[in-house]
Amino acid sequence: MSIPVTSDNPVPVPAGTDFRASSPLYWADRLRNLATFMVIVIHVSGSVAQGNTEYDTFFWWSGNIWDSWGRPAVPLFVMLSGFLLLGKDYELGYFLKRRFTRVVVPALFWMALYSFYNFKSKGTPANLSEAIRGIVERPVHYHLWFIYLIIGLYLVYPILRPWVRSARERDFLYFFACWVIGTWVYKILWVFAGISLGVYFELFSNNCGYFVLGYYLGNKTVRSAADNPEIAWYHQHIAPWSFSGKQVVRLAVALIVAGAGATAVGTWWASKAYGGTFHTYFYDYLTPNCAIAAAGWFLLAKWAFNRPPLIEFEKELAAASFGIYFVHVFVIDWWGFVGYWQTKIYPIAGILIVSCLVTFLSFIAIAFIRRMPGGQKVT
Repeated sequence: MSIPVTSDNPVPVPAGTDFRASSPLYWADRLRNLATFMVIVIHVSGSVAQGNTEYDTFFWWSGNIWDSWGRPAVPLFVMLSGFLLLGKDYELGYFLKRRFTRVVVPALFWMALYSFYNFKSKGTPANLSEAIRGIVERPVHYHLWFIYLIIGLYLVYPILRPWVRSARERDFLYFFACWVIGTWVYKILWVFAGISLGVYFELFSNNCGYFVLGYYLGNKTVRSAADNPEIAWYHQHIAPWSFSGKQVVRLAVALIVAGAGATAVGTWWASKAYGGTFHTYFYDYLTPNCAIAAAGWFLLAKWAFNRPPLIEFEKELAAASFGIYFVHVFVIDWWGFVGYWQTKIYPIAGILIVSCLVTFLSFIAIAFIRRMPGGQKVT
């Protein structure tokens, strides 16, 4: 006699099993590649958007639009990590050893390179002791803060994983409500009204919300798919969408447009309204506008990017994405050194062209490094 698949009687599954492995996750690699390109767009467009105060010019808006479009990049990386990691069971020691080896080893390698680069270009850190202290205390270079974020999320994974397995829809909604208050509302009140909430939201603050949101949206399906007994066990604690997959895609596009639009217009408004200096609030990753756009891209990828299968270049690019994140700042600086700026031509096109060139050259560099002895360990 078969046992019906319900919320009270889920299909028993051996520990460590992940039934998502039976269906291809092409969309996850495509989204990783997109997020990698978005990071590069942010760093290429930043000097245009944040480097001048002529907010009513097409020149400034060109940089602002591209920068606003790229802002979901880091949240997308965190959401992908949440989806891929929280959906699996790992023994604690194995998880910590495997994940930290794959992150800390390459991070230390690249931090050492950037420390030497900073020493040669700026004279700091002045000695080895300062370099080691700098690695411990803060990011060595402006883009390496992401490594510290990922390490923190890995530390909280063993605590969150049992919770997401047993949590129901209302539990997730409660978590997200607390995250909204502890991150969005807190930041809005402080930035625009100078009011600081006295409550310590602890687990519900910062990027932990994106980590759980990735798991939640990645496992939320439409009702017709939830009725499939082969996968119902996996989704039984997350309520399915009440509309079709095509409607999810439309919702995703609307979220992307709304989020990116709010980022661009909000930055323009805040920069003009608050003293004429560039206002960074709407560019922050922990804002409603950025979260809305990130959720839109995540949903669009899941529901529209899974066909056809990955071509070889997409696979190679996804495999090199971590290394590209590390090396692309070197490439951007090199472009500047040789005199090819994103403003050589009008930035609405120049930013895109330079971003594509930086992505391509970074990929070539990492592909070369990965073919050297030990290269894969540092990329």
